[in-house]
Amino acid sequence: MTRKQFKVEDLSVKYKQKLILNNINFCIETGKIIGIIGPNGAGKSTLFKAILGLINKENGSIIYNNLALKKQRELIAYIPQRSQIDWDFPVTVWDIVLMGRIIKTGWFNQFSKESYTIVDSALEKLKISHLKNRKIGELSGGQQQRVFIARSIAQGAEIFCLDEPLSGVDYKTQANIFKILRDLATQNKLIIVIHHDLSDILKYFDELILLNQKIIASGKCEEVLTENLLHQAYI
Repeated sequence: MTRKQFKVEDLSVKYKQKLILNNINFCIETGKIIGIIGPNGAGKSTLFKAILGLINKENGSIIYNNLALKKQRELIAYIPQRSQIDWDFPVTVWDIVLMGRIIKTGWFNQFSKESYTIVDSALEKLKISHLKNRKIGELSGGQQQRVFIARSIAQGAEIFCLDEPLSGVDYKTQANIFKILRDLATQNKLIIVIHHDLSDILKYFDELILLNQKIIASGKCEEVLTENLLHQAYI
């Protein structure tokens, strides 16, 4: 299985003239689960937004498989924090997952039979086919996360960006979510997860990026989770 590289080079982001991210550089590969950790206000969510092209950057480049990511946006999917989603919006599980096909189909075109087949397959993979007619707000936190992962699969994503996916779910659900993410990683997908709880990191992540406006450290968990490096980031 050939690994693909994802590179962020010389990335800086300002907001209202304040430097939020300063000269960010890292290189990671598909087939892995990467954790992004750091204190509140470190710029973790800003990094995601810059990668996704949702905010402007001062400078820098984002490269995937030797091509600018902005030329292949369909390959990256974003699963936001649960607190950012309007769970009262009257859409079904099927509606949410089908939205993953819009990037291929276009906003005003009719979905193809292939798209419907792909959505059915994604629902089946995440074992939520029986929920497809349920309103998204009626589901448990773990089921909601499965729906958005299914949408990303239906999209055809190769890079999955999850912003604190474990927030508000119990430990059993956390383990189930990471089993799904591990299965995706074994299919040569790249999983990037913003995470805040340092206590259970070693069992979930292959590598970590420790961030506080700049990269403090990156690499294997045991290399990043040292007293000295954590002190630099959090104190």
